[in-house]
Amino acid sequence: MFIESLQPVEVVQGSPAKLQCKVTGIPEPNIEWFKDGEPVKEDKRVKIRFDGELCTLKILSTELEDEGTYKCVAKNDLGSVSCASELLINEPNKKPEFIEKMKPVNVTEGEPARFDVTVEGNPLPVVEWYKGKDKLDDEGRYVMMDDEEAGIFTLIVEDTVPEDAGTYKCIAANEEGQANSKAALAVKEKMIAPEFIDKEESAPINVTDGDEVCLSVSIKGKPVPSVEWYKDDKKLRKTSRLKIDEKGDKFSLVIMDVTPDDSGTYRCEASSKAGTVTRTFDVNVAGTIFRFFVLKHILSFLFGN
Repeated sequence: MFIESLQPVEVVQGSPAKLQCKVTGIPEPNIEWFKDGEPVKEDKRVKIRFDGELCTLKILSTELEDEGTYKCVAKNDLGSVSCASELLINEPNKKPEFIEKMKPVNVTEGEPARFDVTVEGNPLPVVEWYKGKDKLDDEGRYVMMDDEEAGIFTLIVEDTVPEDAGTYKCIAANEEGQANSKAALAVKEKMIAPEFIDKEESAPINVTDGDEVCLSVSIKGKPVPSVEWYKDDKKLRKTSRLKIDEKGDKFSLVIMDVTPDDSGTYRCEASSKAGTVTRTFDVNVAGTIFRFFVLKHILSFLFGN
């Protein structure tokens, strides 16, 4: 019979563990140990002793796999008896450590950006995400996910914009300390080919000597396109009579005090890395003599010779 039964034992991984009980019987019983129903054999880590009363099973350096239900069975010619108890193995406290660190991410504007880390630590670390010095919250375009069992933590930046570019940081902390991992996010600007967004006038522009001509277009594109003006394939520059201007998506060329020499084909060319578009304008400038004959013809029609 057992005069002292096995008691539960709880240790930290790596520490020794000792299970013991006391038995009596005549003739002296034989002792066997079992773990989860399987016989326990002695080896370099496991030592079994019996002094005729005290039964001892000692594990010199415990491993997580040693956790389970242990049973001591005593047998002699008159019968057998057993007692059992649990051995619990706890992981030791451990400062957080990044097993998988953050990696740099490159996306095109509008695409999601994803950072993943794998963290170990005991107790389970608390993870926080930062952009620069600013702590991020799980709201809006920021999505934070975790698989605590696997120690995997994820930050997703949805629908990225160029302003999202920068250095991101993950901080993992528990009562033993903290660790951090950093990586850069690069957001490539999404390019949109230049496009005229106003209606094109196909009719020639007819003016007379001394008038003012305003050629204007509205253009969109990303990045903002550069706009050049040409007359008969010659690039135009600002002068005292030529005014080249832009306001937002509106671009204009103003020719003041026109002369017949200003007649010709004008071209607006908008270009960026995404492409090039052009629009032409036909300008006809009638001279002073022509205007005189036109006026004379109108007066003759109205009042006669």
